[in-house]
Amino acid sequence: MICQQGIIMSTSTSTLPNIDHVRKLLLYGGPLAQFQGELVKQPGQEISVAVLYQLALRYGVISPTAAREGLALLATAGTAGDAGRAILERVLTEGDFLAVRVMR
Repeated sequence: MICQQGIIMSTSTSTLPNIDHVRKLLLYGGPLAQFQGELVKQPGQEISVAVLYQLALRYGVISPTAAREGLALLATAGTAGDAGRAILERVLTEGDFLAVRVMR
């Protein structure tokens, strides 16, 4: 569990949203909301897609605060979480926000 502003939230990956309809996530950031990259749903990356999708649904964007929550969720994902972990660590390092567009 993680605590955010006095609220305890479960970090169980069993509560992640269904991503059957998601083909890939497009990521935009920086001062001009430029294309930063994409995360394609493929075998071994489903957990990363699900975590980033959940953060986008919950917060509207992936902020440094959301990135910390996502990293906590991916902490036990092993190599399956590497793609998402790299994206979230970049958000923390740069202190920027990422907008997420879902491609079906």
